[in-house]
Amino acid sequence: MNLPNILSISRILFLIPIIILFENNFFLFSLVVFITASITDFLDGYFARKNGQTSDLGAFLDLLADKLFVSILLIWMTFNFESLVILISAVLIVSREISISYLRLFVIAQSKDFKEVKSNRLGKFKTALQMIGLGLILISPLSSDVVFLVSLSLVFLSAVFSWYSFLRYLNEWIV
Repeated sequence: MNLPNILSISRILFLIPIIILFENNFFLFSLVVFITASITDFLDGYFARKNGQTSDLGAFLDLLADKLFVSILLIWMTFNFESLVILISAVLIVSREISISYLRLFVIAQSKDFKEVKSNRLGKFKTALQMIGLGLILISPLSSDVVFLVSLSLVFLSAVFSWYSFLRYLNEWIV
């Protein structure tokens, strides 16, 4: 197994200390681990391209890690915070992630080419909003209500962008 694939898998494993640290009131440490995990999303692709280690398996692991990382955090946050906005955002984002995964499988089954279903800039922007919003939620117990409201707004906005990007992918890949 190469370094990029290890980084992708580590993103999933980082969920354990993020949640444990948060649950034990180590909010800043939880955020630091979250940021470290988020950086692996950039590094796995960077090292794969730099070292000529790109592969369909690596691309699949990266997508899987991204979806599990965000989905598990959102589901956990839904139960940890009493927020209808987090619940609605989680339902929208997780359902979009499942839908886009099946859409990708459909397109790959038709064309046999994984490169046809890569994410675009809108998907990357959506991911950035999600990561900033989720990170702010992790430190919200240490900050003012304004930080929590901003984080909720970012997560909800990312949910809206998630579905908008899904509809664009659907139009691009199927039509």
